[in-house]
Amino acid sequence: MTKTEQQEFAVRFLEIFLAGGFGSLTKREVELAVFYLLRRTSDYQDKSNYELATMLRIPEYKVKSLRLTSALKYETINRAAILGDIVIRLAANNQYANFDKGKVEISLEDPIEKRELEQYLKSKGHHAEYTINSEILRIAPVRLFELIVDNMENGEAEFDRLVREHLEDTAASERILEGAPSIGQKLTRLRKEVLDTNTLVSLLGGAIGGFVKN
Repeated sequence: MTKTEQQEFAVRFLEIFLAGGFGSLTKREVELAVFYLLRRTSDYQDKSNYELATMLRIPEYKVKSLRLTSALKYETINRAAILGDIVIRLAANNQYANFDKGKVEISLEDPIEKRELEQYLKSKGHHAEYTINSEILRIAPVRLFELIVDNMENGEAEFDRLVREHLEDTAASERILEGAPSIGQKLTRLRKEVLDTNTLVSLLGGAIGGFVKN
């Protein structure tokens, strides 16, 4: 931790500690404040749950609890930005192109990411599906495509462009787009189409590429 970070830590902690009067914070609230401030320093930011647990000498389940609760208490949660970060991470390692039993697997170590993605899926009438490892979410390629398009500028226009560009079957693209229905109707039509793996990878790659450029 740099000297500047130490000074900023001390100032911000005192602000939090004294805000409600000396001694008003519970032990849990002090832990949340300290954890939140530590995570903003160079020594602790970008560390995995495993690394944080090792550094702080606490179980990983407690790290996850502290990450979630401190973020909800001290940060402004921006779902669009969080979902965008997930998409960018998928783009960085081409993870979207690897299907396991027809699903894309997404690593969600950050409990805030997990919470926001689960809520997004729930808002669309879907349910989160996990592997034995509860930090690995499995999602159908078309559901992932929907998530990406939903978070793009001019999402409906981008949807039309991507379908026309990446579906080699012209008849299929016309069935999806014909009559200019709402994007929700288009997505329903897309889900009904039987698309091969190469087409799905191409569609996702195009969507992710367009998202990153935006």
